[in-house]
Amino acid sequence: MKHWFNSIRSFFKKKEGEGSLRETLEELIEEEEIADTSIAPDEREMLTNILNLRDLTAKDLRIARAEIIAVPFDSPLEEIKNTFRVSKVMRIPVYRQTLDDIIGYVHLRDLLDATPKIFKIQDYLHKIEFISPSMRVLDLLLKMRSTGEKIALVVDEYGGVDGLVTMSDLVEEIVGDIQDVAQMASPLHFFRRPDGVIIVDGRMDIEELEDKIGPLRTQAEKDEDIDTIGGLVLHLTDRIPQRGELIAHPSGAEFEIIEADSRRIKRIGIHGLSPRPS
Repeated sequence: MKHWFNSIRSFFKKKEGEGSLRETLEELIEEEEIADTSIAPDEREMLTNILNLRDLTAKDLRIARAEIIAVPFDSPLEEIKNTFRVSKVMRIPVYRQTLDDIIGYVHLRDLLDATPKIFKIQDYLHKIEFISPSMRVLDLLLKMRSTGEKIALVVDEYGGVDGLVTMSDLVEEIVGDIQDVAQMASPLHFFRRPDGVIIVDGRMDIEELEDKIGPLRTQAEKDEDIDTIGGLVLHLTDRIPQRGELIAHPSGAEFEIIEADSRRIKRIGIHGLSPRPS
């Protein structure tokens, strides 16, 4: 496996004009199939998955702004530890006044031996990267590997925080939930079951969803900074709901949490929608 990671990393060092990443990986896969060497099926699948990720950007994989777990700069130690305990994440961004003023992040490991009497959050802050929404996922992965940073903030053209991406998210998308990511750009991230329940990816754009199912948000929700259906559910609950929960919406719809982890809502079932007129 290490051999393949080293090979892939070397491809990114090619100068512009020496052939695309897609061409190089396709050649590698083809050569290995012809040579009938020891490349395992899962390794070949990983290389193929990387090809599928080549056009995805940080915006595609980001945790939406509304789903970011962060703490204020003046939070007491016990409050920060409790946030780690509840959220079950390893790194939490720290901000001054708003999420648009994030100054770094704290790591759970560093706080294990910290005591309230001598605790100063600035002593535990780590640098956090700021990246463009258009940055390619594979470029971001290599950037994180080279700098050692494991977390990055996605900022919009005005400098506002649009979302967050972690190294574990990137690796997971390559070797784990690759099918979910590949479906983000296809109709499979929106599926209407025969019983009328609609299954959607938690990161589906809320306006795109309403184009398909009709108006859903209240006027107050439209005035909020909500980009995704997962962000809307989080707005309703003010927490990450657990798998199997049903969350009622003022429209009469109910959101069923089909899949979620400690940081985001991955898949939602929408019940109780009125059929759209044909």
